[in-house]
Amino acid sequence: MVWLLSLVFLLPFWAPRGLLVALGGAWLMAAYTCLVVPVLISANYRYPARWYPAVAKIVRRVARKLRPYFDCAKNVLRVAYAPLERTEKLFLQMNNLSTMMCQLLMFTACDRLFLSQAKLTSLYSLMFYNVVTYSVSYIREICTKEDWSPFVNVTRHSQVKHLAMSATKIVLEWTKAITFIVTITFILLAFGLEQGLEHYRPTALYTVTTGIYYLLSERTFLELWPIAISALKLERLEGMETLYFGVWARGVTTALAVPLVPALAWCGRWRLAILVLYLCVFVHGRHRLGEALIKLNEARGSLAKFRRATSQELATLEDVCAVCLGAMRSARVTPCAHYFHADCLRRCLAASDRCPICVRPYVFC
Repeated sequence: MVWLLSLVFLLPFWAPRGLLVALGGAWLMAAYTCLVVPVLISANYRYPARWYPAVAKIVRRVARKLRPYFDCAKNVLRVAYAPLERTEKLFLQMNNLSTMMCQLLMFTACDRLFLSQAKLTSLYSLMFYNVVTYSVSYIREICTKEDWSPFVNVTRHSQVKHLAMSATKIVLEWTKAITFIVTITFILLAFGLEQGLEHYRPTALYTVTTGIYYLLSERTFLELWPIAISALKLERLEGMETLYFGVWARGVTTALAVPLVPALAWCGRWRLAILVLYLCVFVHGRHRLGEALIKLNEARGSLAKFRRATSQELATLEDVCAVCLGAMRSARVTPCAHYFHADCLRRCLAASDRCPICVRPYVFC
C-alpha cells in the first residue's frame, strides 16, 4: 500500500524533463517505506485487525472456485507456447549464432544508451573482441599442443608417413600462423594509426559493459575461466568450478541485460527493448541459466547424502583419493568409511551407485 501511494504521488513527474524529480521521489519513496512500514507492522501487532481472518477466508474461497479456470488457461497457454519453445531450443542449439545475436543486441543497446553519436560502434567493438578471441584460442592451441610433428602416419601405430595428409597438415598449420600474424598486425596498425576509426569513440561505461558481457558469453572464455578459478583451489567449490561458473556467467549476463530494457523503452527504442527483453533476458535466462542451475543442483544433490570430512579426519588419514590419486585437502565420506574428492565421487556416482573401492551399494541410515 505504501509503495502504491508513493507511486501515485510520482505520477505527475512522469515526463522526460521531470526525470530528476522522479528519481528524487524514488529515494523519498524508499525512505518513506523504511520508516512507515515498521510502524505499521508494530501497530498491527498492538492493535490487530479483526477483519483480516474473514477477508482471508473469502479470498481462499474465491481462489478455490477460480482454480479450474486458471488451470485451463495455463494448459491453453502451454499448448500455444509449445511451437515457440521448440523454436527457441533450436535457436539455442546453434550456439555460435545465438551467442552472436545476443552480443550484437547488447552492443547495439549500449550504443543507443551510452554513446551520443554512435556510428557502427557495436560492429567495431564486436570485430575487435572477435579478433582477441581468435588470438587467445590460437595461443591456447599452441600451448596445449602435444604433437609437433609435421607428418601424419597412415595408422596410429605405423611409421609409414601419409604424404598427402602430411602436406595438408603443413599447409594448414602455416595458414593459421600467417593468419594470426596478419590479424594482429592489422589490428595494431588500425588502432595505432587510427585509420577508419574517426567515429569509434566508446566511453568507459560502454567498454566495461560490453567487455564483461562478451567475456562471460563467448565460448572460448567460458572454457578458460573455470581453469583459472580451479587454479585458486577453492575448497568450497569441491571441483565443480565449471558448474558454478556456468551459473555465475549466465546470471551476470542476464542481469546486465535487465536494466537496459526499461532504459531503452524510456528513450523510445521499443523494438530494440522488446528484442533485448525476449532474447537476452527471457530466452537466455529461461533456457541457459535454467539449465546451468539444474546441472548444479543435480551435482550438489548427488553429494548431499555424503558428509564432508573434518580437518581432524583428513589430518589422520594421510592417504590420497583412490580415483585420481591426488592429495585430499577436502573430501566426502561414504557410508563404508571411504574418502574421495567430491568431484571424483560425483563422477563415480554418474556411472554406478556402488563404492569404487569395496564395490558395496551405499546404505544410508
